[in-house]
Amino acid sequence: MQYYALIAGLPDITFDDTKLPFTVSDFKKELSDILSSSDKKLVDTLFLKYDNDNLLAYLKNKDAELNEKGTISFDNLADMVQEIKEVDKPQNKKIPSYFLEFIVDYLTGEEGLHQLFWEDQLASLYYDFLLTSKNKFVCEWAELSLNINNTLTALAARRNGQEYLPYIVGNNEVAQTLRTSNARDFGLTDIFEEFDEVRRIDEETDLIEKERKVDQLRWNWIDERNFFNYFSIERVVGFIFKLQMLERWILLNAERGKEIFIEIIDNLRQGSADMSKL
Repeated sequence: MQYYALIAGLPDITFDDTKLPFTVSDFKKELSDILSSSDKKLVDTLFLKYDNDNLLAYLKNKDAELNEKGTISFDNLADMVQEIKEVDKPQNKKIPSYFLEFIVDYLTGEEGLHQLFWEDQLASLYYDFLLTSKNKFVCEWAELSLNINNTLTALAARRNGQEYLPYIVGNNEVAQTLRTSNARDFGLTDIFEEFDEVRRIDEETDLIEKERKVDQLRWNWIDERNFFNYFSIERVVGFIFKLQMLERWILLNAERGKEIFIEIIDNLRQGSADMSKL
């Protein structure tokens, strides 16, 4: 399905923007009345990243406040967890299949299964879930993110003389190659198009700047893949990915600005207190 009016009306956004044209939540609500049912289901999978956070928050604290950008309600989460406790093979079509697997592991296992923390385990399951999407753009996006994370993990571990095999997630070609190759480039130069750029990003010592460069790579990837997708759902999906990245960085910058402001005020107060002692 083509979305001429929707896409023609989308604002131009750049990676360095400091203001949002609208929030991710607002855009999600707008799309609910525009997209076809199949495309809406596809878009909902893009918001499961927030549901992942909500699931972890709920499992750790049943009174936790959930992120409104998620697609799964508090009641559905509660019902799912309770059902898993009571039924061997629960069925709940309102919950993605990988949630079932993760909740069982969480309730019966220990953090660090296969050396991964809960967040990493859930992220791995989410990538596997996206890789089953019938939409090629979404599959390739998931694979890109998986490849970037795995490659950065391997590069960092090798640089520090640490074992990295237990931390490689997924079973695609890049993951399998990372597990088996002893080559200087991990055998990735010919199979991972972005490998050289990821290797350059790994050389960045500032962790925040490194993360920004990773998102810039993803942003550029969207532009390249969508060059000839003018009014299709892929253009909408790409815009959502960009808006999610932009919102995250603007919020992070706002939080950091708040921290700096508080530090300045505290220093001023401390200075006043010291002066009063003179």
